[in-house]
Amino acid sequence: MRRIFLVGLLAAMGILLFFAGVRWGWFVAAERIPEPDPPEEEVQAPVQPEPEEESEPEPEPEPQPEPDLRTVNLIAAGDITAHLPQITQAHIGDGKYDFSPSFEIIASHLQAADLVVGNLETCQAGTEISFLGYQGYTGYPCFNAPIDLSVALKQAGFDLVATAHNHSMDRGLAGLKATLENIRSVGLTAFGTHLSEQERDTPVIAEVDGVKIGFLAYTFSTNVIPVPQGHEYAVNFIENFHTLDPIIDEIGRATDAGADLVAVYMHWGPMYVTEPPPHLRDLARDLATAGADLILGGHPHVTQPMEWFHTEREDGSSRVSLATYSMGNFLSNQRYPANPTDLVQYGKILKIEITKDMDRGETWISDVGYDITWVHRLWGHRILSLSEVLAGDPSDFNLDPAQVEELKLGYLRHEQIIGKYGFFDGSPEIRGD
Repeated sequence: MRRIFLVGLLAAMGILLFFAGVRWGWFVAAERIPEPDPPEEEVQAPVQPEPEEESEPEPEPEPQPEPDLRTVNLIAAGDITAHLPQITQAHIGDGKYDFSPSFEIIASHLQAADLVVGNLETCQAGTEISFLGYQGYTGYPCFNAPIDLSVALKQAGFDLVATAHNHSMDRGLAGLKATLENIRSVGLTAFGTHLSEQERDTPVIAEVDGVKIGFLAYTFSTNVIPVPQGHEYAVNFIENFHTLDPIIDEIGRATDAGADLVAVYMHWGPMYVTEPPPHLRDLARDLATAGADLILGGHPHVTQPMEWFHTEREDGSSRVSLATYSMGNFLSNQRYPANPTDLVQYGKILKIEITKDMDRGETWISDVGYDITWVHRLWGHRILSLSEVLAGDPSDFNLDPAQVEELKLGYLRHEQIIGKYGFFDGSPEIRGD
């Protein structure tokens, strides 16, 4: 019985182990069979954006052309006079004269400019004309110098000379006309006196590189020598400038004839004083308002202040004018104590830069400089540039150190005179917009 039970028990256990082995074998087998890979997800290709229509690039702005600016450099000098000592000194024999030593040193300054203009305060009528008891070459009070003076001026760099002054009639009407013809024969352009009414009514305009500058000259006196009736055209004379109408009319004619800028030489004012009377400042303002761009004074024989004037154009823009009430003596034999002041040996030359915009048709004074000059009477009346003298060796200019110190003081005095009416505080208008 017990045996049967054991046999039965063993049999039962065998059956269990069989099923367990089967199950284990499946499990082991199941581990060894790789499970199928999960189905691959469908990979969608990235959506390409539809190509945009290509837009044409904006055109680059065309480069603006450079403005066509033309620049002219003008030098303006003061009174040019030949006293008898100068004429005697210039005589080289056989009726010939040489004034070139007077310009030997200053010539390089003048020749650096495009145009040079000065006030020729003497007749050059030759030796044949007799007037008021004077004949031949003379100095004060009735001036008549050899034409060789104008030859030297031309060689030194001068282009134009004003001939309207209180000595225009020192040889009468015939002397005035002979002077004009002689001056023109050496290549200088004269303005302010005329051979005919037609000449008087024809503006004098100098052109440099497309820039046109009109030149006028007027005098307040002819030293009580009357202009013959019927020949009033011969000299631009307005007694004591009681009216400016003829000048204003001529400024208009010059502008109508194409002048881009107008310069007016005014022979006016009391001599040997360093300031103009108030009414001359009023006249200068009126001339500036009427269209004068440069007002260049002569006759006082000493330097006077410079002054800016700003006037309004019709379009509201501003126009600048410059007045220099006296430029002093450029060349003379005047001296102290024969004259009231030693300032008669000095003068100033103006260095004026004029610019024109050829596209816009506008012209303006773009810069102004100056140099003080001094006449070395004891060295052939040579005209010296003080800026050059003070920077150089005194012996190069036939001067000693003490003389140079005096000239240095003279230079400083002139700076004070020139700036009295605010010249150094103002500045030229670069462009009217």
